[in-house]
Amino acid sequence: MEVFVNSDSIQTEASATVTMLLQQLNLAGKKGMAVAVNNMVIPFHKQEQTVLNNQDKITIIRASQGG
Repeated sequence: MEVFVNSDSIQTEASATVTMLLQQLNLAGKKGMAVAVNNMVIPFHKQEQTVLNNQDKITIIRASQGG
């Protein structure tokens, strides 16, 4: 199925969860990251149960340090 991550089209398997997508993108387990699906923030403890649907829009934001 096709989902959009930060506006980029990504192919993932049907019934993929947020956790599975993060693993596919090599982002699983990274700290300082927020994930939203269709503009709804998904808490870390719910990412494994949150199933993605075709054409979902996922936003991934990573905190960075700077000065």
